Amino acid sequence: MEKFKEKLSQLRAEVEAANVRADEAEAKVKKLEEEHIQKEHETSSLESRVKLLQEQLDKAESDFKEASENFREADLRAEQFEKKANNLQQELENMESKHEEMCGKYQAAKAEMDELERQLEGV
Repeated sequence: MEKFKEKLSQLRAEVEAANVRADEAEAKVKKLEEEHIQKEHETSSLESRVKLLQEQLDKAESDFKEASENFREADLRAEQFEKKANNLQQELENMESKHEEMCGKYQAAKAEMDELERQLEGV
């Protein structure tokens, strides 16, 4: 009977140890479940943040594309205006040259007229 009591006592100790391990395992499972829930919340929050950042990136890329197109258009217009300005500058230089030539011809014609007038006065 003594052996039976020892065996029973040993089994009770094993059951108690198993219960302690089970309680520890349950506590660990509960802790892990809480951590899992927390990680799911963090993941959800990060996914929302990623979505928001992706939307911001898409808008920034769209804005950049539009700005690039506007810059190209402005650059083309600037080139056209520069060509026009160069053409006008060339035209101005040609007109100034022609003006100087005409002034020279005028002075020569005036001098000739003055000479003729003097000659006619002398007659």
